[in-house]
Amino acid sequence: MTEHLPDTSTDAPDRAVHDRWVAVADQVAEQLRTDVVARDRAGAAPHAEVELLRDAGLLPLLVPARTGGHGGSWLTALEVVTRVARVDTSIGHVLGYHYLHSWRTRLGRRPEAIERLAAGTAGNNWLWGGAGNPRDAGLELTRTEGGYLVRGKKFFATGAEVSDRVIATGTDVGTGDKWGFALPTRTEGVVHGQDWDSLGQRMSASGSIAFEDAFLSEDDILGPGEQTDPGAPAYPTLSALGFQVLLGVLAVATAEGALRFGAEYTRTKSRAWTTSGVAEAADDPLVRVKYGELESQVRAARALTDRAGAAWVAAASRGWELTHAERGEVSVELSAVKVVTTQAALAATSGVFELTGARATKTGTGLDRFWRDVRTLTLHDPVAHKAIEVGDHLLGGAYPEPSGYS
Repeated sequence: MTEHLPDTSTDAPDRAVHDRWVAVADQVAEQLRTDVVARDRAGAAPHAEVELLRDAGLLPLLVPARTGGHGGSWLTALEVVTRVARVDTSIGHVLGYHYLHSWRTRLGRRPEAIERLAAGTAGNNWLWGGAGNPRDAGLELTRTEGGYLVRGKKFFATGAEVSDRVIATGTDVGTGDKWGFALPTRTEGVVHGQDWDSLGQRMSASGSIAFEDAFLSEDDILGPGEQTDPGAPAYPTLSALGFQVLLGVLAVATAEGALRFGAEYTRTKSRAWTTSGVAEAADDPLVRVKYGELESQVRAARALTDRAGAAWVAAASRGWELTHAERGEVSVELSAVKVVTTQAALAATSGVFELTGARATKTGTGLDRFWRDVRTLTLHDPVAHKAIEVGDHLLGGAYPEPSGYS
């Protein structure tokens, strides 16, 4: 059996470490808040924002202390992502995926490569991206001296353009073996399309990445590429569920950000309607009821997302001893999260316009970005199919088959 290296990210949060990095995340969020509307309109790749994250020290949060990192827990990382995403969902997305991609190296079977990459992340403040869109054709690996040449293209690769390392999977064209690997992003032959042009998540650098005979050193191979393989042990297939955790966190955080933004706007800028019988918009009973309903839905979505996130972390703590049934329970929980967070986040980010008034639709206000971000995020995989997975489990006890999405 593969050696299971200690993974402090799955431990209970150390309160001092947790409080320290959440406070740092709040400071970063306040800096992002100052020009988030202008940056969203520009839609450029977030090079400066990544430097902000790097300078703040947030990138090595999950790296174990023994290899030079902060030794933080996943629960702390999820809270850090939440604090950032409430203000700037795109940067929360890049940061959350960085945590997941850097952690995914630990699902490989080569301890020496895992530890070396962890130390590199801590020592160099690397940002991680990924090239693993399951719906694109797989990458091809051709044997060459000292490693492989990588060929292929992934059309959506959030954060890869601004990353230092990119994690991916490819198939040896000679043997059919599938390998996971971690490649330096600036390797010759790695080409970023710079073609991300979306309704929302405009600063998430989610465009394409191509590999044109990029050299992959044998040392950077993590082990069998089994993270989306239904026949693999349960532990490496937690990778796909990690994405679902983060998408739920991002959707809820964006909805929370929209309601906080809207409430402040209502208190300070909205005008009471002429027939409301009140002098201030915030005193209108109809406004108060609607805010209360939306806030209640989002709180419920937050509670379910937090519970599912904790279940995913607990599953990860089992390591290679994790069973498929244990993994299946987490998968169903996260499918339910997708259903609930999609409904609640879309309702909140759309409904808040009714409570702020026509003037809040001005481009410079920036209220629209919350809905655009949620609408984009919640289309990553169809919510109706997540509802089917929950229903199938209720009706017959079936678990979703492990894949790139479940």
